[in-house]
Amino acid sequence: MLKAENLSVGYGNYIVVEGINLDINEGEILCIIGPNGAGKSTLLKTIATYLKPKKGVVYLNGKKIHDLKPKDLAKEMAVVLTERVNPGNMTGFDVVAIGRHPYTDLFGRLTEKDKEIIIESARAVNAEYLLEKNFFEMSDGERQKIMIARALAQEPKVLILDEPTSFLDAKHKIELTLLLRKLADEKNLAIVVTLHDIELALRIADKMALIKNHKVIAYGYPENVMKREIVNDLYDLKNANYSRVIGYFELKSNPIKNKKVFVICGGGTGANVLRYLVKNRYEVVVGILHKNDADYFIAEAMGVRIIEEEAYKKISKEKFEEALRELKNSDVVVYTNFPIGEMNELNLNLIEEAKKLKKRMIFYKDDISVLKEI
Repeated sequence: MLKAENLSVGYGNYIVVEGINLDINEGEILCIIGPNGAGKSTLLKTIATYLKPKKGVVYLNGKKIHDLKPKDLAKEMAVVLTERVNPGNMTGFDVVAIGRHPYTDLFGRLTEKDKEIIIESARAVNAEYLLEKNFFEMSDGERQKIMIARALAQEPKVLILDEPTSFLDAKHKIELTLLLRKLADEKNLAIVVTLHDIELALRIADKMALIKNHKVIAYGYPENVMKREIVNDLYDLKNANYSRVIGYFELKSNPIKNKKVFVICGGGTGANVLRYLVKNRYEVVVGILHKNDADYFIAEAMGVRIIEEEAYKKISKEKFEEALRELKNSDVVVYTNFPIGEMNELNLNLIEEAKKLKKRMIFYKDDISVLKEI
């Protein structure tokens, strides 16, 4: 459907990204991510024919996209860029109607069919209620919906979006990314989008392209390419680690406070505790965690000391003794309301040992303020 072969993009004599090879089919979403200034927008603008390629070719259904007439291309591809638009006193209907211009007559008159498509395009993005509202009165989220509806009114087969979640709050970011997934599935659109939010990109992307240092450093299924070493390198991370399991970043442990905290948790109950302690730069030891436990994946990404046991295996005496030694050398013991079963019941013994040792103990349930007592 849409293919880039040995593509190099840039401005003037300067090449921003080179050697690009991408392929996207109907119903797929390709997310392009990378640090600011990596060339994501330049690549999109080249695909959208706003810029000419420095080298290589972009094909749309086997035809060179830069050879297509603008009116013909507008029936195949729609573009929504980051730049804020100012359409004056136009209503939502007026803005969406711009998408019908490739199909109207010389005077831009709308037929009844055009009007139906405008309404249907607004309905597809849950924006029908905005059609009579002035564009300048809309919120950023509402404006973005209208701009996507305008693109849909072109009845394209390919949709190009440059950072569509910019200026949006968390609710509207989630709503918009889910909308893109819906459009790919229900309208069989091929969608190419740049996003800053990796967590959201992972949820909707069929393919991902990671751009850094003038090239695509990884391309393919997100489940294959989004590895810690690749993502950490992509953003030059020094104080955080990407977690493939969590699908986001965790701060790396860098203790400066002269207090060692032993955490007994499991089943995700220790997530907030660990994040609080690492954020506030305490020395942290956590255990005993099985290697398939949610808290294990968080602690591992943070780089804290973990007393670990193999998955689906009862905590061994050796691991218990190791944890007890660490507990004895700790200043504070924090324990959570973790689920208890046959595999981890020795963690209850750790709590009892801490009490016998008269360790300072804090029970965390759901109020992080208790940790201020440390």
